Amino acid sequence: MMAEALYIARPLVHLVTMCICGRGSWKPWLVSGILDVTSLSLLKEAKAMATGERAELRRRTFMLLYYLLRSPFYDRYSEAVILFLLRLLADHIPGIGLVARPLMDYLPAWQKVYFYNWG
Repeated sequence: MMAEALYIARPLVHLVTMCICGRGSWKPWLVSGILDVTSLSLLKEAKAMATGERAELRRRTFMLLYYLLRSPFYDRYSEAVILFLLRLLADHIPGIGLVARPLMDYLPAWQKVYFYNWG
């Protein structure tokens, strides 16, 4: 019960901390991540889970990877690494450039559109 309450409150807590600390601050990102991990750890302690609940737990665990694509982590770390890997692939593997170069152009816009929300 507490795990679900944390999961539901997480977007609201993120917005409140973002309003208090600013968009470029690491505090909203960290608070949201801590709430997510705490919620997952509380959920994993439950012994009897239905198939749908286990699937939801796997989905939420996988969604933790999205923290790598959310600002400010993306702006400071992930963007440079992703663009470097795409450039490397485009320059050294024939045919990959047809996909990698447009992807490099659109990646910043997609990051702002698809990873602005926290759900």
